[in-house]
Amino acid sequence: MTRRRDSQIRQELTSLIPPRRIRAVARELGAVRRRRKVDVVALVYSLVLGFATGDRRTLAGLRRAYERVTGACLAPSAFYDRFTPQLANVMKRLLAEVMERINAQRPRLHFALNSFRQVLVADGSVIRLHEALAPAFPSIWTNHMPASAKLHVVMNVVGRGPSSIQITHGSRHDLRLLRAGEWMRDKLLIFDLGYFQGHLFNRIGLHGGFFLSRLKQHTNPLIVATALPEHQCFVGSKLQDAVARLHGEPLDFDATLHYQTHRCKWRHHTMPIRIVGVWNAVTRRYHLYLTNVPREKLGLEHIPAVYAARWEIELLFRELKTQYRIDDLRSRSRHVTECLLYASLLTLAVSRRLHRLLAPNPNRLPQRHPFDRWAVLFSTISRDLLDLTVGPRSQRAFIASRLRRFLLHEAPDPNRRRLLLPVRAQLGQFGALA
Repeated sequence: MTRRRDSQIRQELTSLIPPRRIRAVARELGAVRRRRKVDVVALVYSLVLGFATGDRRTLAGLRRAYERVTGACLAPSAFYDRFTPQLANVMKRLLAEVMERINAQRPRLHFALNSFRQVLVADGSVIRLHEALAPAFPSIWTNHMPASAKLHVVMNVVGRGPSSIQITHGSRHDLRLLRAGEWMRDKLLIFDLGYFQGHLFNRIGLHGGFFLSRLKQHTNPLIVATALPEHQCFVGSKLQDAVARLHGEPLDFDATLHYQTHRCKWRHHTMPIRIVGVWNAVTRRYHLYLTNVPREKLGLEHIPAVYAARWEIELLFRELKTQYRIDDLRSRSRHVTECLLYASLLTLAVSRRLHRLLAPNPNRLPQRHPFDRWAVLFSTISRDLLDLTVGPRSQRAFIASRLRRFLLHEAPDPNRRRLLLPVRAQLGQFGALA
């Protein structure tokens, strides 16, 4: 393994968050006015890669990570005073620029999904904050969580990488954070029932996008056509009446959805939709899906497997909380809290970049490097990555070579027959998570 090859890990880290760019943004936003004892580049990298110090992510642990990698000895106040509104803005700007770089790299879609530009999942997760932050971050559950932040993510299913990220107060509804626009064109968006709104579905279609959602229990659209000749007798009836008469066989109907909008007064609207149903033998009931994707783009047999990929965003939130410790936020300072929120999201971005570097042929199927396994490994080596990025130059070649051997050995899934969720979605193979 050549030294040039071993240095790829550090090159990937510093190209995603360039040290020169950190200094430039810090000067532009007023986080650095003159050279001080705390170096802003080492500080940013310590916040991003120092999360695994101790059992919890604490400011004291981050300070010790900074001191260890730089050799500096700091009074606690000298470190804590760096957490200013300006530093929070620096972290936010760096995250926005990293997101642009990530979105420029789109994994190739295969088989059932190759007719879409991207397949995206939208969802939000609530993060508990210190109760002193309730005025700035009111929570939706004020009785047991006075303050919380809402992390809203639109995620690319293939590659489990965030496409867009918003941070707001916890009382904000997920539906209000998703804005329809031209960015949806030729993309498939997968939703849970929290986004079930006819107006949103209509706006997605007007912008040339596609959606896939579970059908709410009491929704009862009118059937206007069917793809299966044996179901022709149900045309003109309501969906729930047809479902009550069917048992076990799949269904694929064209229907009309009625919905309401309200600005000055309530208005009634209709839109054409497609209803797909698959029988669940365990629960002995239908799983019903609502979509506007034409049958030639996505067949009946593939829809359950594609919708099952929505679980990827739940795994992303679990990864952020269990491995990257985004919910270890016990500070009563808003600026400290925001810095640590953005730092965790930058940690996720760095993790994804290294995963793509070390996984051979990431655009080929099947993929053998599961993200859950990778997240554990990344947390294990985060201290070494910090040394590789900011530590002494003389040790970098040795650290990079050791890390690469370790990751190439440990990252592949030992269960070679297991198919990951994104792979199952592209192959159209139904799994237990639909």
